[in-house]
Amino acid sequence: MNNQNKVGNPQVEVPQTVAMNDQNYLNDLLECLKNLVNNYSYALNEMSNRELYDRIKPIFDEVSNLQRRFFDYSFQRGWYQLESAEGTKITEAYQKFSGQLSEMI
Repeated sequence: MNNQNKVGNPQVEVPQTVAMNDQNYLNDLLECLKNLVNNYSYALNEMSNRELYDRIKPIFDEVSNLQRRFFDYSFQRGWYQLESAEGTKITEAYQKFSGQLSEMI
């Protein structure tokens, strides 16, 4: 990845040892929370019982918000970086998916 395309913050250094460090723990938690959000989403989308849906939806919202907070924290610490896209790539992707959407409608 080209350094000019990186979007992120300065990385907070952590000890590189065999033992897990703060970054390892955070990455592990973030991965678990992402999986929980995905699984709750599948369950909610296929839930036929409205009462059960109403009881599970707030849990989904809470886990989703927690996952976002962990991501934000990781991003602030420089442990998660994104790659900026060129304007032409964004336009191409938009046109591609707009075309696919119009075919479905």
